[in-house]
Amino acid sequence: MQIDRVELADCTSPERIIAEILRQVPDLPTPVPIEELATAVGITAIHRMTTDNFEGGLITQPERRDGVILVNGKANRLRQRYTIGHELGHYLISAHQPGNSGQFTCSKSDMNIRKADRDNRSQRMEAEANRFSAGILMPVTRFKADMRSQGDPDLRHVVDLAAKYDVSKEATAIHYSTYHHDLCAILLSQNGILRRIYKPTRFPFVEARIGTPLPHNSLSARHQTNGVESDDVDRGVWLANLNYPSSIREQALNLANGWKMTLLVVDDSDDEGEDEVRDTFDVWENPRFPGKSRRR
Repeated sequence: MQIDRVELADCTSPERIIAEILRQVPDLPTPVPIEELATAVGITAIHRMTTDNFEGGLITQPERRDGVILVNGKANRLRQRYTIGHELGHYLISAHQPGNSGQFTCSKSDMNIRKADRDNRSQRMEAEANRFSAGILMPVTRFKADMRSQGDPDLRHVVDLAAKYDVSKEATAIHYSTYHHDLCAILLSQNGILRRIYKPTRFPFVEARIGTPLPHNSLSARHQTNGVESDDVDRGVWLANLNYPSSIREQALNLANGWKMTLLVVDDSDDEGEDEVRDTFDVWENPRFPGKSRRR
């Protein structure tokens, strides 16, 4: 694999860097060989370490002549792939500069930052590194094409896509709920307690709160079997917004170690005020309409 880093130098956002990599390597395999890609852009070594102090790290120079990535070797393989992508984001985004230590050291919580306070430079860098990792491991144009071919939202598709792109089900769920052409949200719970909510901005407010039990009258609260179960439930079970149909579709899937994934789908076919997710990949790859993204 060969990548001209000079062409990457003018790319200031994670999405533009990814788009330039895909332009140079249009046949980049799926799943993405993230370690081979790291080598192609100047990472000289990836060291797996046994540590509780950080999840990932990057040692490099301000001018990025080369670099070394550190990975928590105790993490599972999929987490390590994501961590390598995260540190690669720090390496390729030239505006990212480490603090007084002279190197990046990223914690598990850093790997979960998706939105950052505009005035918090550290948070912004971690959020951008996460966008890069998710975007390079699951290139959006390919991912969206796969979702379109699968049809209506379904948790079985999340599982299949996670296997295809060799990423975790949670990382896949974030991408899936963000980019699916239908309006859906994916929730994660453990032992009956809601832990994560992933949804696009235009999805209605989810009344269930993080750290509280699943709604007692939800499908997810009673689902105990293996496999995916689906049902139509009253919108009030999950949603506070009364401007949607009286029922929504809910799916539940039991995962390992007490974790459960829940899919909520609402019918927004009459919603004329849809606020579109701007997809930098579409802008970059559609020169006929510079500065405009294609409708999903």
